[in-house]
Amino acid sequence: MTLLPDIKPSDAACCGGAASSDASSTSGASTSGASTHKAHLQGKHHDSGCLGINCCTTAASSELSIDETSSTSSRGSDALAEKVNNNLNVFHSPNFHEGMTHANFDHCEPVDIEFSDVRYQVKKFSFPERKFVAKEILHGLNGSFRSGELTAIMGPSGAGKSTLLNVMSGFCATGVSGNIRVNGKPMAPSSERFRQLLCYIHQDDLLRPQLMVGEIMLLAAHLKLGFKVSKAYKLDLIKHILSLLGLEHHYNVHTAKLSGGQKKRLAIALELISNPPVLYLDEPTTGLDSSSCSSCVALLKKLASQGHTIVCTIHQPSALIFEMFDKLYTVVDGHCMYQGPVRELVPFLAEQQLVCPSYHNPADYLLEVAVGEHQRDLNELIHAANKKYYEDVDRYRYMSSTEVSRLMATIKDNIGAKELSTSSQLLPTVALAQFSSYDYVKPAQQELALEEIKALSGSTELELVDQEQSENQQQQQLPLANVKATVKELAKPSNATSSASFLMQYVLLMQRILICARRNYFLLLARIFSHIFIGVVFGYLYLNVGNNAQSVLGNYVYLYGSTLLLVYTGKMAVVLTFPLEIDMLTREHFNRWYKLGPYFLSLISFEIPFQSLCTALYIIISVHLTGNDSVESFRIYYFMLLGIMASLSAQAWGFFVGATLPTKLAVFLGPILAVMFSVFGFCTRYIDITPLFRWMWHLSYFRAGFHGALNAIYGMDRAFLECPENTMYCHFRSPKVFLKYMMISDVHMSDCLLLMGIVIGVMHVLTILTLWHKLNKR
Repeated sequence: MTLLPDIKPSDAACCGGAASSDASSTSGASTSGASTHKAHLQGKHHDSGCLGINCCTTAASSELSIDETSSTSSRGSDALAEKVNNNLNVFHSPNFHEGMTHANFDHCEPVDIEFSDVRYQVKKFSFPERKFVAKEILHGLNGSFRSGELTAIMGPSGAGKSTLLNVMSGFCATGVSGNIRVNGKPMAPSSERFRQLLCYIHQDDLLRPQLMVGEIMLLAAHLKLGFKVSKAYKLDLIKHILSLLGLEHHYNVHTAKLSGGQKKRLAIALELISNPPVLYLDEPTTGLDSSSCSSCVALLKKLASQGHTIVCTIHQPSALIFEMFDKLYTVVDGHCMYQGPVRELVPFLAEQQLVCPSYHNPADYLLEVAVGEHQRDLNELIHAANKKYYEDVDRYRYMSSTEVSRLMATIKDNIGAKELSTSSQLLPTVALAQFSSYDYVKPAQQELALEEIKALSGSTELELVDQEQSENQQQQQLPLANVKATVKELAKPSNATSSASFLMQYVLLMQRILICARRNYFLLLARIFSHIFIGVVFGYLYLNVGNNAQSVLGNYVYLYGSTLLLVYTGKMAVVLTFPLEIDMLTREHFNRWYKLGPYFLSLISFEIPFQSLCTALYIIISVHLTGNDSVESFRIYYFMLLGIMASLSAQAWGFFVGATLPTKLAVFLGPILAVMFSVFGFCTRYIDITPLFRWMWHLSYFRAGFHGALNAIYGMDRAFLECPENTMYCHFRSPKVFLKYMMISDVHMSDCLLLMGIVIGVMHVLTILTLWHKLNKR
């Protein structure tokens, strides 16, 4: 599908070099044509309007956002052709802002990835065989992903598409074997150097719904670019990326209100801030309509034209989307059935006696062959694909990638010049060759023998003509190039790739938590009001039992119920924190947004003070109503400190349980562990515990908090309690008698505080180790 209008002969002369004679003309004629062309460029504009841009670049196409492309495609190719024609026939004078925009998003360095004999196996325990059984998922795959190409990994469900993507991105490291080379140098996928070259965008939209598009983009820019880069540079970069992806009008929109396609593009935009050379995407078109799918793939195509190496898995694309891809890699049962350019798929299948009907989608036909509908042995196709791959590799070894690019540019220019001199009716074909990157139809490469390649790579007459045309184009683009070079020196900062420091990562993540908490305040208010409500209920239920000798057991139950409440609210409020955030944490940590340490510190820096506030509100209200504040005030401070420590100990256990166990299991086992520890200390003396479980008595943070609270209220040489006048005898009038009866008179609050402090520290360390294992040992 050609998206370009008919170009005037004068415009085509500007683009193609204006060869007014046949390709077989002499060098003198060529020189004369070039001189005429140079004189034409130096003149002023006239009605025919010579194009003021380099026709061989994608500058015109890059100015259109992906939303604009999608909307114009829905209205038909004529409207889009008219828009492109208007853009091309208007001379854009060089300006500072245009240069700034281009300087903020430079073309990345080319990264070519080659892999050979890649295998992946998993081990599972077989109960019938009573041993671990290894199952191989990928069987010795070979291939390459080149820079500037959009590669699609296709195959039936369960064929190993996502597994191959996980292996190549380093997301799966255990059970992987094979050789991977980056620009010809061996490199392990799990190494830090390899991870710095790529980013991995998962299938799910892992975005925080409380943040706006501009906020999450600026946060990612601060984390990835650090603070050695000015904020103005970051804002300009964000504006350019959002404009490129068609999200500039959604800057102040919450991510929860974005559509599915917009969320996909925002996920891509977040990773483009660091401008990674390699992008891996797991089924980016899943769950999108046809228009959104076309927009998403068109965006990836545009990014590939800027030098990125883009690899994505796709299930069953339409014919239009399928033609947008440069290269196809087909996986069937862990084997490669085809790899190569998309345009060579149908001829390859025809060589294997599999003729795709002209009315049939080649992608659908390929999947039909893969599932065995056409009664063809897949082993033969796998063998033919491997044979084709090695033939392509041998052909590619003779020339480097830069030489191939220069050669193909020379061939295209001279073929276009020959067609121009033959007939003016072939101008649309020349336009298609010149703007192939805009309409996403890549011209077919010429099948050249080795002798022809060597001959063309030397100094020939065609190359001399090409040099003259290059000089003309350089003189034509000299003003804009000078502006861009000047702006690039001013706009591009030094050390732009250095990420934020440990402290700044902590500050930024803490700021993100505060913003999300402010906008999602319902749960926080529910936790606060629940503590206040239960404090009032408990206070009136045990009203004025604090200084009454006859109601010591009632106050004992109040202290136990208070400790139980604080333990449960501390644990269950955070037990789902990591199960709900582990996917976002995995994506952001894998793509090097931040390290695990700042993330965990920022999380507990918010949860610890908030849970302490809730505990303090409950204790202040309930203690006042129960009358426990009628004596020395320092006892209330000790009780509050012990209650906070008990709640934070349970919170640390909640973090550990949530980070270790799956969601359903964590919700089920969390209360069970709390009940198990709460048994020790309540109406159970140490001598009454079975010796087998006495070790839990020493480790129970609940027991430490409860016994510490009893000592705070009745210990430390408290005076006699008040005995009602209508009561003849109060057995527990002396607090020492009560503590001795409960066998906790020898328990010191310092020991209780030390035990709970150790529990908090140990459980937080275990939580960090568990998260580190999940994030790094994949």
